[in-house]
Amino acid sequence: MAKGEAALDEDDDEEGVAPRKRGKLLLIVVALLVLLLLGGGAYWYFAVHSKANGKAAAAQADVPPIYSKLEPFTVNLKDPGVAMQTAITLRVASDDVDANVQLRMPEIRNQILLILSNQQSADLMTEAGKEKLGNEIEVAVNKILKAKTPKAGVDKVLFTSFIIQ
Repeated sequence: MAKGEAALDEDDDEEGVAPRKRGKLLLIVVALLVLLLLGGGAYWYFAVHSKANGKAAAAQADVPPIYSKLEPFTVNLKDPGVAMQTAITLRVASDDVDANVQLRMPEIRNQILLILSNQQSADLMTEAGKEKLGNEIEVAVNKILKAKTPKAGVDKVLFTSFIIQ
């Protein structure tokens, strides 16, 4: 009987090994499928998706910028006896924005004059000071235009002339 029990134990061991092998095989197959899906997703994102974004950016780059030129400004600065003369051009998002700028020109010029006359000459002597002034003008003009983002209004203020005396 001992021999018969030993034979049964060997059969149980073989049956016990087979499910373990199937479980490991299933785990390996699932892991390979996950890796394959991740690899395919990464390929799509970096190859296909990036090319599509690149084409859209290239299409936008082909569109020439639209500029709205303002008449020159001459203002007295906060410093006693110091004046500034500057010419400003606004880069706008579309022809509609340019039309809106022209429609609201008196308000825009008034706000820019107020901003310019509130400056110190020392602040405007540096590039950073000029950039800060340009950003301040951009925000003020977009507020007048009721543009929520620069893409819907003025996206850059360009100084085409800048003299302080």
